[in-house]
Amino acid sequence: MNVKERVWKGFIAQDSVDLTILPEEVATSWLHCRALEVDPYARKSEAILTPPQLREQQRKNERLIALVQQELRMYEAYFKLQLPVFILTDANGYILWRDGHEGTKRIANDMSFSEGHRWHEQDVGTNAISLAIQTGAVMSLTGYDHYAVGSHAWACTAAAIYDEHDKVCAVLDISSHLNDSAAAQEVNTFMKLLTATISSKIKSRYLEERKQLVDYSYRMTQPGVVCDEFERIVKISAQLFVDEAQWQGQPIHALLKEQVLQALPQPIFLDDQMIGYFYPIVQQEEETKQFFYQGVPSKNEAYRAFMAQVEKVASSPLPVHIYGESGSGKEVIAKTLHENSAVANGPLIAINCGAISESLLESELFGYAPGAFTGANAKGYKGKIAEAHGGTLFLDEVDSMSKRMQAALLRVLENQEVTRIGSTKVEQVSFRIVTASNRDLRAEVEAENFRMDLFYRLYVCPLSIPPLRERKEDIFVFMQDYCMKKNWYPYWLATAYEVAQHYEWYGNIRELNNFLERLHVYYEHVEPTREQLQQTIEMGTIERTKRKRLQQNVAPMSEEEKQLRAVLEQHHYHISKAAAALGMARSTLYRKMKRYNLK
Repeated sequence: MNVKERVWKGFIAQDSVDLTILPEEVATSWLHCRALEVDPYARKSEAILTPPQLREQQRKNERLIALVQQELRMYEAYFKLQLPVFILTDANGYILWRDGHEGTKRIANDMSFSEGHRWHEQDVGTNAISLAIQTGAVMSLTGYDHYAVGSHAWACTAAAIYDEHDKVCAVLDISSHLNDSAAAQEVNTFMKLLTATISSKIKSRYLEERKQLVDYSYRMTQPGVVCDEFERIVKISAQLFVDEAQWQGQPIHALLKEQVLQALPQPIFLDDQMIGYFYPIVQQEEETKQFFYQGVPSKNEAYRAFMAQVEKVASSPLPVHIYGESGSGKEVIAKTLHENSAVANGPLIAINCGAISESLLESELFGYAPGAFTGANAKGYKGKIAEAHGGTLFLDEVDSMSKRMQAALLRVLENQEVTRIGSTKVEQVSFRIVTASNRDLRAEVEAENFRMDLFYRLYVCPLSIPPLRERKEDIFVFMQDYCMKKNWYPYWLATAYEVAQHYEWYGNIRELNNFLERLHVYYEHVEPTREQLQQTIEMGTIERTKRKRLQQNVAPMSEEEKQLRAVLEQHHYHISKAAAALGMARSTLYRKMKRYNLK
């Protein structure tokens, strides 16, 4: 029995022992462990991060982990004979990364010396990692220097790593199950040099990034705020009249909230690595826009061109028809047209023609006289058309109107007058009409589902909303807008954006918002994996399931179907031209298209 073993056994047995043979830090730690009632016979740490918490910590420290891996690769041969494991912990002792000899790692697993576990004095007693965190020095412990029996067969050397502010941000540990105390001094010197190199590189990279961010701020052509990768403020434009010294290092979101500002960040890169953000900012009280738009600003050229069309058409009194897929934002565009029109001070009256029955739609649109029918309001009802007088009438899903209702609407538009159901009194009306559909109104006319004369009344200024799958660069903008409204700022949003880009979003903005709502519910405080992000998208996706089902069950195409497809594609699905080329009536072509599900 060596001296340290005898001292340890006496100390655990509460005997009077001389602790002066131990290093001062070790002796102090033993006394502290006794005060904390740490179990000296414990063989593993019970404190552990959950998998999402571990992934979050690893992501926050991914640069540090990569730097440590890079430095250690140069010294693999040096440590080969010692069969060590290398451990990297955060400043709280949680193990972020581990590598080394496979056999030694298996032994380490028995004592929870692995990723996610906390290696702190209160968990496993006196150990090199905990002492390195406490002292900031290089600490080497062998055998019975450790307080708990689980570590008695190990030789461990741990050294603190310092961040750009000279604070301990991590600890690097090298541990061997060979318990070779003779090599401890050599390893101690090596670890001191290695962690000093890593700390120096952290500081150098920080200074390089900070210089890049400050340089970027001097090149800004508009007022804004430059932040680091963690969205902490680095530089604020003088035009904002904010005390920069007060806000430096503070989270950008606190400034956004206090100043009631709007901002969409632009990433800043150094060597293809994102190092920060630039927030171009506009103060609301100084904002005087001629054009009112409540949607999210787009980065897509096609959508910007579309919005330029909207701006031109808005000031005109002409009828507008909006075509857009389900969930693409037709209601927002209708509201934009109204708010920028000559009748903006008047009412915007909206009704979804496809959401109610024909009889109810008739009474909703035209109104009714008192007692016009059983169950009618005794005072009568003015009707949406009359309510829209002096403003805008927005008819969504106008293509779902019956032919009878189409004729009735046409009379109103031609004569600018309306008669309530059950009344003979004619009321003069003046309003701007805006309609919308998720089907091509021209195709509906050709299919004889929609009156041609009404079509020409409504289809004066057509607008076609680009679907979200054709402007995927806007997905990140929608995500940021959602997060700002929720006051929720997940650092992993860029990963969610990368995953989202691989989907087609047939439900457009509505489908994307549903996905974001689910993300907020399921992962408000934790980071999802890429697989979990994919699952969260797909649980609300119909098209993917539909495609998969079709791929599994579809029968080989008949010759007739092949011919129909070829001719339709040749004529870009122009029904009249395709029908003429095939030598059949349009109604016959439509029936065959329906049979083969050709759209």
